[in-house]
Amino acid sequence: MGVSTLVLIGSGYLLSIQTTLSTINQDIHYLFGALLLPGFLIRLYLLLFGKGTDHISDCEPDAHRLSQAWQVAKFYLTLGKAPLPNWFSHNPFWGPIYLGLFFILLLSLISGYALLNEQQFLFGIVMADLHHLTYVIIAWFSLLHILAVFAHDLGGSGSDISGMINGHRIFQHSEKPSEPGTSSVDLNDLMKTIKK
Repeated sequence: MGVSTLVLIGSGYLLSIQTTLSTINQDIHYLFGALLLPGFLIRLYLLLFGKGTDHISDCEPDAHRLSQAWQVAKFYLTLGKAPLPNWFSHNPFWGPIYLGLFFILLLSLISGYALLNEQQFLFGIVMADLHHLTYVIIAWFSLLHILAVFAHDLGGSGSDISGMINGHRIFQHSEKPSEPGTSSVDLNDLMKTIKK
């Protein structure tokens, strides 16, 4: 989904600034739109019927997540000077934002496929305008998301992003190891410490 979205942003931008129609950019845009659709449908299925961190309930705010979301917001507002809270899986600030992004992606897919089928209007809405609006929102979201990813990995005490690349994730816990060096904690034990 991420790769498809980035290619669609780039190819869509190139299509919007070209004075003559480029079939290569258009083909690339259509190809990656076709790749985005099954990925989005799988993610939507997991959001509704998945378990654990795949499920929509992991993005819903509760009292604990709201307090953590405020701490993350303070991290952003102080440009990384305030400490980041520890969390498992989804950033508590971005959970509801992800739900909004999925809705915007759905609108983008609907408007894109309507335009592909030369359907200019749907329910009285101009599909070209809707597709452009979703493009702008997704492009800004992607830029802010990439900046936030680097800020979190640099300012956080865990290894959320670099762990995806190098395969070594760091989880903070309150117990001190009996001897200096690295300690291991079972992931199931760590998940029991999360307040729900």
